[in-house]
Formats: sequence, structure tokens, C-alpha cells
Amino acid sequence: MDANIVLNTRVKQKDSSRAVVIAVTASSVFDLEEEEGPGRDSAANENEPFKTGAAFAFIKAVQRVNEKLLERDAKETLLFDVILVSKSGSSNSRSRTKGSAVHYGLEIGRFCFCGPEEDFTEPLRSNHVKLFLSTARDDSVPDSTGPLRVLFMGDVLGLTDETAPVLEELGFSKTQLQHITAVKGAMREFARCVGEMRRRFRLERSPIRTCLVVAWSPSEACARALKTLRGWGLEVDEAFNLAGAPRGPILAQVRPHVLYDHGLPNPHGVPPEFRR
Repeated sequence: MDANIVLNTRVKQKDSSRAVVIAVTASSVFDLEEEEGPGRDSAANENEPFKTGAAFAFIKAVQRVNEKLLERDAKETLLFDVILVSKSGSSNSRSRTKGSAVHYGLEIGRFCFCGPEEDFTEPLRSNHVKLFLSTARDDSVPDSTGPLRVLFMGDVLGLTDETAPVLEELGFSKTQLQHITAVKGAMREFARCVGEMRRRFRLERSPIRTCLVVAWSPSEACARALKTLRGWGLEVDEAFNLAGAPRGPILAQVRPHVLYDHGLPNPHGVPPEFRR
């Protein structure tokens, strides 16, 4: 076991060969702002749970999916496994983080505690993390009830080898084009796992809802993105082609718990000729 990883003995550990391991920052699950002030190392508030943060709803939604999967089959191993990542150097904060997870009944299997300047990449890699989540408060605030909502920004899914020369002409660097390939590979693995989970349920009873948003690609790329996801075994409940329009209104409507972004320029940074 990595020295940075602490097991939560109150939670039954998942099968690492089958579980969908997701890392989430402690600062997104809990409100840690008070830890920045004076007295943050004081033992006086060590047993006081943190207030909940923006990603708290995500943890609850993931737990509902796990509960439904286990209700269907008590031996199910394809489950979400959450690792909480904290970069606080305060021993009090680490203790309160673990205590807060217990207080709220969160199904967090492991904690990854690193120093403020320490790189936690290797501990997450060695623990087979498939997705690392942080919050973007300016996009949307997820609901704490209902199904787990997963939204894929699918512009890279609509791009093919034939579109690479066009992207180069529009100023995309070799590094960005390599990033497209890497993103598609990582997205494929996650989409396949989510798709397999969904197939455990009838559509109307699924604890998972999926959405595809294509922000700046040509209209035909949306159809290619849908075909790609279906080829990976993931059915999409809703699909939107924004054709360069702001994504804010759609995100406010969908309110996803997971926004799988492509990390490429936003619609307003892409030349108009590619947004037709």
C-alpha cells in the first residue's frame, strides 16, 4: 500500500480489478475554507465535521448507483470506488476529513493524503484511478437527488484521422492533437464501464443518466460522436450540438455530477469556419 493512501476500515473495500476508481478532491466534497484561517491546527474542532461542498452530491449519487447494483446482485463487483484526495498539511484537517466522511455516511474507500507541494499523481496511478474529479463552480451545481448524471463533452469523439489536417490548418499544435488521442482513450475506458453498469438495469429504472454535448464541431460530428459512444457500449439519453453557442444554459439544465471535458479550446477560441 502506498504511504500516502489510508484505508477507510469502516467501508468494505472494492475489487480493484473490476471497480471504477474515481479520485475526488477533499476541497470539492467538503468546505475547507475555514482551515485556511488561524487555529486550523487546533484540536478544539477536531471532531467537528466540515460543511458539505459542491461535489458532495456526486458522492451521494455514486452511492445510490452502488446500492442499486448491489440490490440487484449482492455479488456485483462492477462498482464505483471513491478515493478522497487531500493536500492539506494540517493533521487536524486530515483527522476532520476522515471524521466528516464517517459523519455523513460517505462510502469513501480510501484517502490520499499529500503535502501542499507534493505530487499525488503516482499514488493515484498505482491505485488504478480512472477519473480524477475537481469542481468548476461556474459551470453548474449538481442536484443531490435523483440519478447520477454523467455528461460527456464529445467534440474529440467527432474528430477522426481525416480531420487532423484541418485542425493543423486552424492552428492546433501537435501536442493538442496528441491530447485528443489520449482523451479519447481515457474516455473510452470510462464510457465502457458506465455503459456496462447501465445495462444492468432497464432504461426507465437506471440510476445513471448520460448526456452528450458537442460544443464547436461541425454538425455531422455530433452523429459521429454518438456512434462512437454506442460502439463503446454506452447509450446516450440526451445529445446537444451547440455549434459554438455557450454551454452554460445546457449545463444549468442537465446539472451533471460528472462533466467529462475534453480540455481543448472553448467554442469562442475556435475559428468560425470550423464551427459551421
